[in-house]
Amino acid sequence: MVAAMADLAARLAAVKDRSTLRITTRGRRTGKPHSVPIWFVVDGTTLYLATLNARRDWVRNVRRTPEVVLAMGDLGVRGRVSVVTDPALEGRIRELLAHKYWMAWIGSWFGMGPEATFRVDDLEVA
Repeated sequence: MVAAMADLAARLAAVKDRSTLRITTRGRRTGKPHSVPIWFVVDGTTLYLATLNARRDWVRNVRRTPEVVLAMGDLGVRGRVSVVTDPALEGRIRELLAHKYWMAWIGSWFGMGPEATFRVDDLEVA
């Protein structure tokens, strides 16, 4: 288990600076795969997602079916998405986003930030 976590941490560290990942969700009505590119941040072995618009299809899809596939270059992982509701963790995710993305940094100066934040748990290499 420890070796698997170390391997996952190394793989995530190798892709953490990519600008986007491709998330594949299951359509909430059709059940068909739905893929879009989105911003993400990595913190150790934890992957966080965020959106400025909580009405996007991928957000509504993961609220119905939280199992996702994420593609980051050559790395593919599966996981389970959950909504972050802890204000301290939401603040940490905002900081990580502002550090990685200049547009998020500028937005933070104007008090703007994600409308919803998510944590991806149960990560495993696909």
